[in-house]
Amino acid sequence: MENSREIVNGKLLLRFNGKKVSITGLVNSSSPDGSSFEIQTVDGENIKINMKQPHDGPLNGYVEVRGVSQGKTVLCDEVIEWDTDDVEFDVTSHNSLCSLLNSIPNLWEYK
Repeated sequence: MENSREIVNGKLLLRFNGKKVSITGLVNSSSPDGSSFEIQTVDGENIKINMKQPHDGPLNGYVEVRGVSQGKTVLCDEVIEWDTDDVEFDVTSHNSLCSLLNSIPNLWEYK
């Protein structure tokens, strides 16, 4: 599955070093040139995001980052900005989802 990735929180990120991940967090800061930014993940970890291509325009609010885990950083392929103006993002439930998905060995393996 070429597009598969692990849905992780900040504490799980190290476990998937070198693998494709999806991580969600609140944007804390970003570089003026759009080459990197920092998020606070749903479990309270601060993670640096390095962009493959600079992001044009400001980033704020909650984002989903898809890319490759590099320890406590992510090399980002894609950023999905979430519109949370009308709905509050449920941080606790998303963190529980990350933990649950990674607590079951071979969750997506069929036999």
